[in-house]
Amino acid sequence: MKLLYITSKPAYPTLDGGCVAIQHFLDALLLGNHEITHLTFETHKHPFDQHAWPEELKKAIDLQSIFIDTKINPFTMLTKTLGGNSYHLSRFRTPDLSLKINQLLQSNQFEAIVFDGLYSAACLNDLRLHSNLKVYIRTHNVEHEIWKTLAQNSNSAGKSFIIRLLSEALQKDEITLLCEVDGIFSISSEDTKKFRTLGIDTPIFDIPVSIETGEAPTSVTATNYFFIGGMDWIPNKEAVNCLISEIFPQIKAEIPSAELHIAGAGTDQLKAGNGIVCHGFVPDSMAFMRESGTLLLPLKSGSGVRIKILEAMSIGVPIVTTSIGKEGINALDCMSITDTTEAFITASIALQNNSELKEKYAQNSRAYIKANYSPTTVSIALNEILH
Repeated sequence: MKLLYITSKPAYPTLDGGCVAIQHFLDALLLGNHEITHLTFETHKHPFDQHAWPEELKKAIDLQSIFIDTKINPFTMLTKTLGGNSYHLSRFRTPDLSLKINQLLQSNQFEAIVFDGLYSAACLNDLRLHSNLKVYIRTHNVEHEIWKTLAQNSNSAGKSFIIRLLSEALQKDEITLLCEVDGIFSISSEDTKKFRTLGIDTPIFDIPVSIETGEAPTSVTATNYFFIGGMDWIPNKEAVNCLISEIFPQIKAEIPSAELHIAGAGTDQLKAGNGIVCHGFVPDSMAFMRESGTLLLPLKSGSGVRIKILEAMSIGVPIVTTSIGKEGINALDCMSITDTTEAFITASIALQNNSELKEKYAQNSRAYIKANYSPTTVSIALNEILH
């Protein structure tokens, strides 16, 4: 099948979990022997560097990019939001992008378009689509939910009000877009239920991220903890602030030898010391996770499946997270789940002192990933839908 695959950020370099999700989806499409034209947006946050892409992948697809200026303009944000329109989506809706996609549609006989993520489909209504072309959106989460939770968690009444308006406008446009396509590839059954609750009656197919089990850590008994995630995503910022200011100091008091290693874009600007080591962006996130002990992910906001948790599970890394962190992962006895700061601290210390529980989580996690996320399984499911 001849496909046009559009993403709102490049898959490479691997700057965040969204990049990883795109990489694995591309792999699943290629396993189906599709002819793929891949158009990726490049932004200030996610630049396009052709040299960062694997040579074999570049040979397998027609790779193209277009720059979109998504820098925040406070005046435009205010006017869009007060007018009831989504500022989030408007940043990705440009005449140049519509022109680029329409040119691709005109010069190729595509059988389907797959938009990866809500923002990649922002200009959908500006496209000239022929009647036989199937249009799909692959959702990474219920996008407006992230902002709704951020508004609820904010300690500032003014900030909470603005974020709530942004969330409401995004929700309206998100529902509209998802109702206009031929199908939705949902990343989890939980997200599918939420879309149905919102009144979306578009056909929805649960297509998880494809991940293979990898090399396990050499030891799960180390006393180190870690967090990995970019500081350009607000839920990550919230989690790291909680780790540094509340959680880790109390862990350190109980386990004096403990260290907290924090990695991801922008983390090199965080305050280190007293057992906290900030690495900044790490080029090989899997190697970092194998070497860094137990993953602590005290997420208080967000939506969809956490790719970093799935990756950690695939190599048997011990995990402590929240109900929001575990969302979309229907695994039993694979990690410690707790939702208050005090309970999170207790669970983190208890897991570190229990090597048998760590080993149990590791074995259960790898088995769960192997049974539910294999690239072959995902590719077969995709092919059945696309054909």
